[in-house]
Amino acid sequence: METEGKLCLADVFVSISDPRQAGKVEHDLVELLVVAVNAVLVGADTFVEIELWAKEKLDWLRGYLKLKAGIPSHDTFGRLFGLIDPIQFEAAFRRWVGSILPALEADAVVAIDGKSSRRTGKVDAMPLHLVSAFAAGAGLVLG
Repeated sequence: METEGKLCLADVFVSISDPRQAGKVEHDLVELLVVAVNAVLVGADTFVEIELWAKEKLDWLRGYLKLKAGIPSHDTFGRLFGLIDPIQFEAAFRRWVGSILPALEADAVVAIDGKSSRRTGKVDAMPLHLVSAFAAGAGLVLG
């Protein structure tokens, strides 16, 4: 989770204040945030999917995190994200992303490509539309 000269994801989340009641806390705030962000980066869209991905990858996650109480439930993830300050989370996440991705120059070229796949559904249904962007200078693809 850390590469040469780059910020570790856990390091940026230390700056986020924990809004939970201290006596009722079972899981470490930073570990929960690291698990959730990793799950979302690989495609999890809901708290249930975050929990399922984390349980599947528990051995891998324990190579980087302690996770003494194991993986929390999707309800715990949901409550946590309902409580944390979104401005603090955004600032920390932006700081991490800024450390691993170069900023695009004002004159940088970003290639946009779009496709419509026909026959991807029922008769008279809307086709599937795909859009991707490629920033060659940064070596970054968004799809």
